[in-house]
Amino acid sequence: MREKNNDGVSVNGFGTGYVSLIMIFVMICLTALAVMSFSAAGMNDSMRERHRENAAAYYEAERNANRILMKIDEAAYNAAESGLFMTFADTATLTEGVTVTPCPDGYNCSWSCPVTEKLTLVCAVTVCEEPAQHEGRRYIVTEWQTVPADMNADTAVNVWDGTF
Repeated sequence: MREKNNDGVSVNGFGTGYVSLIMIFVMICLTALAVMSFSAAGMNDSMRERHRENAAAYYEAERNANRILMKIDEAAYNAAESGLFMTFADTATLTEGVTVTPCPDGYNCSWSCPVTEKLTLVCAVTVCEEPAQHEGRRYIVTEWQTVPADMNADTAVNVWDGTF
C-alpha cells in the first residue's frame, strides 16, 4: 500500500497534479503537430495547382512555337520546290515574331513564345539551303529552351566565384 501524508499526496510517487500537467503538455504538442501537418497539406495543394498551371502554360507556348516552326518548314519546302531558295527569307519574315538572318548553311530563324509572366520559350532553327547535305533535313533545331522573361544579352547572372 502506498503511504499518504496529511494532504492526500502519495509520498512514494507523483501526485495527481503532475500527471495532469504532463497530459496537458502532450495535448499541446499533438495539437501543434496537427496544425503543422494541415498547413503542409495546404502548401502541397497550392504548389500542385501552380505546377499544373505552369505545365499547361508551357505546353500552350510549345504548341504556338511548333505552329511557327510548321510555317517556317512550309516556307522552306516551298522555296526548295520552286528552286528559288532566296524567296525563303521573304516568306519566313511574314510569320509574326520570326527573325531571319542568312548563314553559310542557309538561314537562321529565331522566335520566342511567352510561357508565363516570368518565363519565355526561346526557339531557333537553321533552315538548310541544301537538305541533301544534312541527311535530308530541311531544318536543324539549334535552340529550344525556357529562359527568364526579363533576361536579355546584357543581363548578368550572379555566380559565386568562391571568395568570401
